[in-house]
Amino acid sequence: MVSATELVRAAAAAGLRVLAVTDHDNFGAIPEAREAGLQFGVEVVAGEEVTTDKPARVHVVGLFLDGPVRMGMPVVDTVRAIHDQGGLAIIAHPFMPTYFASITPPGLRRLISRQRVDGIELRHTAVTTASRIRELDAFYELHQDRLGAAIGSSDSHFGAHDLARTVTLFPGSTAADLRRAIEARQTIPLEKYRQPAGPELTTRLRQQARSMGWLAWQRWRGKIGREGA
Repeated sequence: MVSATELVRAAAAAGLRVLAVTDHDNFGAIPEAREAGLQFGVEVVAGEEVTTDKPARVHVVGLFLDGPVRMGMPVVDTVRAIHDQGGLAIIAHPFMPTYFASITPPGLRRLISRQRVDGIELRHTAVTTASRIRELDAFYELHQDRLGAAIGSSDSHFGAHDLARTVTLFPGSTAADLRRAIEARQTIPLEKYRQPAGPELTTRLRQQARSMGWLAWQRWRGKIGREGA
């Protein structure tokens, strides 16, 4: 993981004007990211990638948040908690294997029958298959009115090494423009916007160990993800 400042610096170098910063179950990097945004000319959208629970552990991204969202709630309650603070709820990397904390087609169908979301990552940088992409695209075509905007996400963990591989195009150049575009379903996910050299294998392994080890331990201890609505 890179620091918030390094992430924003990489966004500026990539020519991005707006960057959503969405740590896993943690809102603490937002002040640093915003300060770096002022320095580097990048408008930062405050967000969080929230881990849900019961019936399944999946990831929901909250954008335009005022503060953290408590992890470990049912997915429908997580979406509502994001909406309660005026944020937008985005389904992260759907239809992937369950170890990605990814929502399944039946799970997503149940969710949108109860609660509309604001967007869904139709394109992201996790390794997937052509059949999963086709299934996701077909699902989106059937349920656009409940799934909201089509989003592209680089899911960056390594800053300049992986930022902006996949992005979201929208009319305008500000965070307010992005919000309006998501709400109006005027976004376009774009793959291969950049193709930076990825991080070294040892760096990837350290990140994987952090995600599966230290972060999981911190969540279990209640050190992260327990604040918020």
